[in-house]
This record gives sequence, C-alpha cells and structure tokens, in this order.
Amino acid sequence: MKNISTFLILCFFCSCSKSIYQKFNYNYSVNPWIAAYKDNVFFSCLRESYKNDSIFKIIEQRDALNPYDGLSLDDLRRARELGVTLSTNISKPILCENCKEGDNYYMANCLHYYISKELDSIAKKAYRNHLKMEKSINRN
Repeated sequence: MKNISTFLILCFFCSCSKSIYQKFNYNYSVNPWIAAYKDNVFFSCLRESYKNDSIFKIIEQRDALNPYDGLSLDDLRRARELGVTLSTNISKPILCENCKEGDNYYMANCLHYYISKELDSIAKKAYRNHLKMEKSINRN
C-alpha cells in the first residue's frame, strides 16, 4: 500500500511539472542565420511547386517572408536552388484518391523537409562555411 501511495504522489508531481519545450517566439531564434537559410529553402520549394500561381504574388505583397538579411547572395542562391531541387523531385502522390493531374502534397513535402534533420545538417554546414568566409574576410 505504501508503494502505491508513493507512486501516485510521484505521478501527481510529475504531471504538474512545467513543459520542457520553449514557447514559440518568432522574434527569437537560436541562430537567425540558419533559420533564414531554412526559411528560404522552404519559400523556394513552395514558390517552385506552385510555379505560375498568383498566390505568391499576393503573399509577397503582404508578407515580409524572412526579414533577416545576413545571408550572402551566394548562400541565398544555394538555399533557393535547394528548394527548387526539392520541389522538382517530389514524387507522385500514392494515397491521393481524388487528385487530378498535377496535384501533389507540395506544402506537406516542403514543410516536412523544412523540419528534417537533412536540412538541419545542410544549413549548419552552410553556416560553418559562412563563418569561415567571414573570418577570412576579417583577416584581410
């Protein structure tokens, strides 16, 4: 009986503990450079997926997308190329009963890639290269 009481008390206190996850705050990022790189891959993937759709004309009129301007033009180009490559390599949907020709899970694919470990790794590597370039420029 004593063990059950101890277990119930422990469960109660554990359930009252604070969440270990940080609350989302757009104005805060652990690394704004990496966030901007990944954002640009995501935006590029969506833009390329919906190519001639006027939705991006509307979005770009009202949305600042990612205001961070620390990416070099080369880094920005590489991020956008990665998004284009991703969008052109999205496989045909296999579980889409009512899909018409050209329909796909574009947004889901772009979003899932955005949160993937693969893109995290690519963005971190690009960031390390960015730091090396910055360091060599500052030496001169």
